[in-house]
Amino acid sequence: MKGKIVADSIEVENLTVYNITSNVGAVTNVDGKFSIKAKATDTLYVQGLSYNSKIYILTEKDFWLEELEIRLHIKVTELNEVEITPYTLTGTLKEDTKRIQVYGEAFSGIDAKAVKYYEDDVRSKTPVNTAIYNPLAPNGSNFDLKLIGKGIGKLLGIKGNPKKNSELVLEERRQRDIQTKSFSDHMFERFTHNFFTETLKIKHEDIPMFLQYAEMPVKDLSLFLKPEYELQLIQYLTIKAKEYKLGNQKE
Repeated sequence: MKGKIVADSIEVENLTVYNITSNVGAVTNVDGKFSIKAKATDTLYVQGLSYNSKIYILTEKDFWLEELEIRLHIKVTELNEVEITPYTLTGTLKEDTKRIQVYGEAFSGIDAKAVKYYEDDVRSKTPVNTAIYNPLAPNGSNFDLKLIGKGIGKLLGIKGNPKKNSELVLEERRQRDIQTKSFSDHMFERFTHNFFTETLKIKHEDIPMFLQYAEMPVKDLSLFLKPEYELQLIQYLTIKAKEYKLGNQKE
């Protein structure tokens, strides 16, 4: 059959159109048009980076059309909710510094409540030049950038790779958010009732039992719920549906 992907103001070239039922795929051209082998009751899965993925179940009427038109909606990225806690400052340095908490080994010997002034150190200490002379370095100073970098990292309490640590924290937070809902709730948010009854061929009354059968660990679910893994999630549910129906037949 021939079809066309329609969307507002964004390119529709190189979108993936996948027939889940027959396991064949196609890619749209610059005009969003595609051609794919299909029949009535087959399920098409349309995917693109800039769009929300769409599942479309073909009917007999779709084949009466010269060209099937499928409309996609632009993907809107939502940021996680951020809670901002206000800190009331008095404007008085002595009072405000008492509220400041600092962390890290480099701050262990510093009393934030004690206010010192530059003149106090000048009077009590004789300046000492600890730089090692190096004729190749500017002004005869020898700066070891690696040591400086390590010192700053230690001062800020950074361990290992900051980017990797940040990604791990975000993923842990994401998994906690996922656990606030059941596996069934996540699936009903992603797929329509027709997907379970028409595509997976699960009876209406068996859907709750099937979702309980197909439930997966939160780490796996966290991966499958990412937009780029939606096709893998559909394939997983398809396999589980076959296993579930086969098990019921044996019983």
